[in-house]
Amino acid sequence: MSWLSALLLGILQGFTEFLPVSSSGHLVLAQKLLPGFSQPGVLFDVTIHLGTLVAVCVYFWKDLWALLMSVLPGREPGQDTATNQRLLWLLFIGSLPTVVLGLLFRKQFEAMFDDIIGTGIWFIITGVLLFITDRVTIAERPMPAMKSSDALIIGLAQGLSIIPALSRSGATIAAGVFLGLERGLLVRYSFLLSIPAVGGAFLLELVSHRHETFPSADLFAYGIGTLAAFVVGYWSIAILLNLTRSRRLSMFAYYCWAIGVMTLVVGSR
Repeated sequence: MSWLSALLLGILQGFTEFLPVSSSGHLVLAQKLLPGFSQPGVLFDVTIHLGTLVAVCVYFWKDLWALLMSVLPGREPGQDTATNQRLLWLLFIGSLPTVVLGLLFRKQFEAMFDDIIGTGIWFIITGVLLFITDRVTIAERPMPAMKSSDALIIGLAQGLSIIPALSRSGATIAAGVFLGLERGLLVRYSFLLSIPAVGGAFLLELVSHRHETFPSADLFAYGIGTLAAFVVGYWSIAILLNLTRSRRLSMFAYYCWAIGVMTLVVGSR
């Protein structure tokens, strides 16, 4: 793999992993649209996912540190400790649907990557979710009012986002907004919830291919791709936080509709 190809794929991963436009949907479209395009090797895919995983961990390092300190022995009791322990519990509850869906229906979800028409439809559905999300006027509940049932529903939305072209961030944010949760804290919860999901997928792929070795000729390219995914991913997180608070997700809705229609046209040939 050339360093330029790795750079472009890393940039694409950084943008589409966190912005609500679906990285998996773009991959399905690229495989159909670009002659000779093939999905990058598993090891490269693992390394650039590591880049976006590190990006979200670095961006929310204060939150992660507070969560860690809340469960360590010798911690000082207080309202912040109780709040962080509750958030940790809600993250655990929210992660369960993703684990269950991923383990039980992995083959069915993987088969959907060959359905270009279905991918186009899910792009359009993602756009509808984003468009409606900007216009929901339900009174917003603060994060301390979030219930375990809310976490399960948001986790279910994240689990279903294994479907190509159903954006993970778009689905989880939409679910939380429809439940009446405060937008700024909801996006924070959505990103923190992505850490065990992306981290678990990363470890699963790493264990599954533990006997493979990195081709020494591609080490530089892999590093470039991972760094690009980290930098662009970090920047994308800041963009999504700002746009969600200001109710400007509709711009991504228009994009998803346009690329959804294009995907349907390509698939109907």
